[in-house]
Amino acid sequence: MSSPPSVLVYDGRKQVFHTAVDAFTYGMDDLVAVPWESAPIQAFLEAQFGGRPFVFLLIEDDAVHAGETAVKRALTARGVGRPAASAFEQLYAKIGDPFGRVVHGEAPADIHGTYALEPAAREYLEAVRAEKTDADGEK
Repeated sequence: MSSPPSVLVYDGRKQVFHTAVDAFTYGMDDLVAVPWESAPIQAFLEAQFGGRPFVFLLIEDDAVHAGETAVKRALTARGVGRPAASAFEQLYAKIGDPFGRVVHGEAPADIHGTYALEPAAREYLEAVRAEKTDADGEK
């Protein structure tokens, strides 16, 4: 049995981020990008974190990578070398807050690291992952 597609959660409120994520995920059949503001992700955040933190996430299997860790994991998954991915991870730590305030209108939540996927949050991811699988089957 293959692994379910990974889920990349990003701020989809601005077209520039849609475009960047489309370019980043191009050709990646094992990844689905979902806007942070979408209903399934808002429900997922509530179940996973007990609130709706504004946070960049990469969910792989049963691991939820957040903030700096998500940046590094997403880049290495795309084939970016570890030194460069680590540099972006460190850059995110330094500029994430001011960048978020200026560009997104809010600072990202101070949530970083890898967390176990909460059972209550799983159902919301399964719906998002199923949409990706269904869309791929229609091609």
